[in-house]
Amino acid sequence: MTESSASADTSRERPGPLSDIKIIDLTHWAAGPVASMVLGDLGADILKIEPPAGEPQRGMGVTFPGGWSTFFLACQRNKRFVSINYRDPRGRELIQKLASTADVVMENARPGTWERHGLDYDTLRALNPRLIYASITGFGQTGPMRDWLAMDPIAQAAGGVVGITGSPEGGPAKVGAAITDVVSGRLAAFGVVTALYDRMRTGVGQRVDASLFSTAVGLLTMRETEFQFTGENPPLLGTAHGQIVPAEAFTTRDDRRVMVCIYSDWHWARFAELAGMPALASDDRFTTNAARCEHRVATIAAVQDVIRQRTEAEWTELLAGEIPYGPVLEFDQLWSHPQLDANELIARYDMPGVGEVRAIGSPIRFSGFTQPVRRVPAPTGADTVEVLREHGLSEGEIGDLVAAGVVHTASSASVSTV
Repeated sequence: MTESSASADTSRERPGPLSDIKIIDLTHWAAGPVASMVLGDLGADILKIEPPAGEPQRGMGVTFPGGWSTFFLACQRNKRFVSINYRDPRGRELIQKLASTADVVMENARPGTWERHGLDYDTLRALNPRLIYASITGFGQTGPMRDWLAMDPIAQAAGGVVGITGSPEGGPAKVGAAITDVVSGRLAAFGVVTALYDRMRTGVGQRVDASLFSTAVGLLTMRETEFQFTGENPPLLGTAHGQIVPAEAFTTRDDRRVMVCIYSDWHWARFAELAGMPALASDDRFTTNAARCEHRVATIAAVQDVIRQRTEAEWTELLAGEIPYGPVLEFDQLWSHPQLDANELIARYDMPGVGEVRAIGSPIRFSGFTQPVRRVPAPTGADTVEVLREHGLSEGEIGDLVAAGVVHTASSASVSTV
């Protein structure tokens, strides 16, 4: 290792760029916790405020290693856990006190929820003009669907994603990943960082809004323009592309699936050459994408016949890096694939009573710093006392609040798991 590279590696151990940012996290379920986790990975001090029984994600799903929901383990790292009963007036005043010195408040309740508890944007902005208030809703702050309840599958359906996903045989389908939850969370985090940058110039905070519906529609960027000029609902094509042929999954000799995407006519000629099928490159039905689209059935049949002649491993050796190609990895292949570690995509941490937890890390890498797991998910109220001390409350005041049920510690709170 050269001296310069050694220096660069050492510099990556410095605190994350948001290490001086304090965030009050009122979020729950999925999109909000993902958003605050992203900012926590970047070094922000995330104070996750939960009600006495903990947030609903602690009891979400059916997989509970060591009593912990895998949903919770997946997106609650790098946070401190504070339990405050916001329905109690003293609890609301306490959260207002925390927000008065915070940089950001994040929430993902239905519009109007926090107004009833005095924890809305206008109330908190009056206490702290520099505050950035980030909201994630199902359908946005306005409009006829404003008050509808939404989870990821609902947003995928109403936002047009389900309507263009699926196959003629099986009908519409949602994306297997919670795509609107995760992307909304990451977009909200992007919005927060943008607002923080803007505050450096203006000195004042602002409101940031994201919604699952807007995220779903945003994923249709190229499809909307296509519809504008065709006026036709896109057909359900399974793994296939609507305007590029071939661009879909094919079955190999060993019954594995591989994606072959011929995005240019040069790719087609190269595929024919590598496959040892020069006749494909000279067949007038296949020489251009327009011709291949016109003769979609014949093109797909011809490619499938070719792909059936070799195994997945053989095609990977032959095509990878030559044309757009990739195997359809099942989970048991993906999670052991060396490319994950090469891209630092797995965040590993030891969880008491569970062992090592492998969660998805940041999909963005930085040369100047790393994004380590500094804090693991913890019981409800695990950090309540520590945080209240930092905000000037005495031991007596904290004890009185605990006794009155206004705040909860890990020992006094009901740790909601299974």
